[in-house]
Amino acid sequence: MKKKAAYLLTQHYDALIASAAAVLTIYYLTRFSGIGLSPDSIAYSSAAINLLAKGALVDFNNLPLVDFPAGYPFFLAFFSSIFHSNPITIAPILNSILYVGVILMSSVLMQGFENNARWYRVAVLSILATSPCLWEVYEMLWSETWFVFLVLLFMLVWRWYGKRHDIISLMVFALIAALAFVTRFAGITIVATGAVLILFDGALNMVKKIKQLLLFVLMGVSLVVWNLLHNHYAAGSLAGVREKALRSIADNLLDIGTVIGSWLPFLNNRPLIGAIIFLLILLLATVIVVYRLLQQQFYHSNETVLALFFVVYAVFIIAVSSISRFETLSSRLLSPIYIPFILVGSFWILRFIKQKTNLQKTGIIVLLICVYTATLFHQYQQNAENWEGIADAGIPGYSELQWKDSPMAKYINEHKSLFNQPIYSDANDGLFYLTGLQALPLPHKEVAKEKTKLLQAPQLIVVWFNDGENPDLIDILFIQAQKRLINTLHFNDGAIYFFSN
Repeated sequence: MKKKAAYLLTQHYDALIASAAAVLTIYYLTRFSGIGLSPDSIAYSSAAINLLAKGALVDFNNLPLVDFPAGYPFFLAFFSSIFHSNPITIAPILNSILYVGVILMSSVLMQGFENNARWYRVAVLSILATSPCLWEVYEMLWSETWFVFLVLLFMLVWRWYGKRHDIISLMVFALIAALAFVTRFAGITIVATGAVLILFDGALNMVKKIKQLLLFVLMGVSLVVWNLLHNHYAAGSLAGVREKALRSIADNLLDIGTVIGSWLPFLNNRPLIGAIIFLLILLLATVIVVYRLLQQQFYHSNETVLALFFVVYAVFIIAVSSISRFETLSSRLLSPIYIPFILVGSFWILRFIKQKTNLQKTGIIVLLICVYTATLFHQYQQNAENWEGIADAGIPGYSELQWKDSPMAKYINEHKSLFNQPIYSDANDGLFYLTGLQALPLPHKEVAKEKTKLLQAPQLIVVWFNDGENPDLIDILFIQAQKRLINTLHFNDGAIYFFSN
């Protein structure tokens, strides 16, 4: 134990310092109003609570949780049982631990590069500790907190498996892939990455390769298969409502360009340039993968798995967002490739510098210092701007003051006896969090079955939050055209509508 502690202090003291900064960050971000809560957060936390209380994977409405994979609710339930506390209460502690893990694993990954240098690790770790992208993720109760951790753990275990190629290391490798897949459906990229790594591993003979590949894939998909079968039998749906995409590949690339512009300095409001940079890094990662597939002496390396995962995830997220409709590609959705993006886009610099003359090295280092300084200043500006709101009102979402101090929620809490009819809301998760009142979400515009169910109710109440409006859902005008409005109660943050036939 003493040897491990001494190793961490001597080899990764910079990562420990960065980790301490990350923990302080989460503390200050969540000190005012607690962990940030979005609609996803309420679904995850309520499912975790119900897992412990009822042994059932159901949400706050006691309906089967099908829109989200089961992995993160199980993760929250496990630690809630250990701490004997609500998932929302312990989330800042869990996120701090996961953030520290991400920074330490990033340090280990960089130390394992063929070319590495302390100054490079210090630069990257300081960027990760102050990253608005990672702050946004780890200040929230989101499954990405656990998923990003699993992505990096998967990469480290790949090196371990590559040295042994035995059944134990393979099963650990596959288990991490399975946990990632059942945490987010995008975890299929982890399974795909692992399968490709095994398939092209020149150290395996054909028979052993086929056996290990089959075992990895079967284990990697096992938890998700169970999850989907559970959803099918519990709710008649594999993964909830999935609508057709409205944005093209070009639109999604520009969205990615906007995100890259928030990650890097000098690119604000230049999504096209950001998209070009993203595509150049994607091309670079592809070249790295192909080269290392052909040159097997470099195959079992951290650079290989970083580049391959970046390629697989990037292609997946562009493809799926152009087929299925969900929120605009954001920093949150791209956070799993944030660290691979930085590392793939920079690790080659170390070798490049070594090949230059002293004068050339000096010029390159001066340029790198300028870029590094600009990056830290860019992140400081973003963080300072975000902190202005968080310091006084809390993290945006349901834990923010404007939601916690909702006049409409206060009225509902004082007059719950009035709400004895079917209730719908454009923010039914927020309504439950603020009042404990169970309500159904307003129907999707394109799902006739949902609309029919609402319209068949002889009486109903609609709780409408101004900040909860969703363009994919029907609005009050649609309901008014079909049913008779009896009464309306107006508040600063919304209105309560009473309808009958």
